[in-house]
Amino acid sequence: METTEKNEFGTIHISDRAVAVLATKAVAAVSPQVSLHRSFAETAARKIGRLGDGYGVDVRLRDQEIELTVRIDVKYGMRVPDLAIQVQQAVKDTLEEMTGYTVTAVHVLVQSISFDGTGEGQDE
Repeated sequence: METTEKNEFGTIHISDRAVAVLATKAVAAVSPQVSLHRSFAETAARKIGRLGDGYGVDVRLRDQEIELTVRIDVKYGMRVPDLAIQVQQAVKDTLEEMTGYTVTAVHVLVQSISFDGTGEGQDE
């Protein structure tokens, strides 16, 4: 899905994928202790070259409002609520600045805790 904005010059379309890529970059900037979680399907798609940036983020666009669900893995030893709040704030600020849309919610799902230091957990 995409959202459309009309102005005197024409229309602007912003796709879910574009929003997901922006959110991905925002999460990456939060901390090396947090990484986006790839589902089994996303991992398979990446191996065959069908997955670029934007994984680990589900986007809902309605008019000029964005609601997201961000799936993350957290490195063991970190305070999970603090990192989740940082992710929410970073994603909200980045998307509102870059798109001009209102972010109504950033849901954070902590999918796994990484014990190996890579930031990539296991699928549940």
